[in-house]
Amino acid sequence: MEGTWDIVVNGTGLGVGTNTQDLHLNKGMIYSASPNPIAEEVTIKYGVFKKAKVSLSVYDMKGDLVANLAEQNLAPEKYEAVWQHDPRLAKGHYFITLKINDLQVHYVKVMKI
Repeated sequence: MEGTWDIVVNGTGLGVGTNTQDLHLNKGMIYSASPNPIAEEVTIKYGVFKKAKVSLSVYDMKGDLVANLAEQNLAPEKYEAVWQHDPRLAKGHYFITLKINDLQVHYVKVMKI
């Protein structure tokens, strides 16, 4: 799903202002990835809303896996991961994806400078 989306999120992280069933934000989401653009590392804050198998990964623009940051069963909670990337990694755009039970539910784009 590409484009600009207006999503209203309540205090529990659940979407209330759009058809979130289509976006799967009722399962989990990435709250932030900072700093962005990144030079050495980026801190990713994400949440899981139901107990599930969770994976947090980084992909390049070609869709190739660059890093697997987390892959485990998690309880409903807020989590944090740090991506310390290889300095030889090319400058450009990368996608941090959150999968819940093998379904991609959210992603953010970061730029490496």
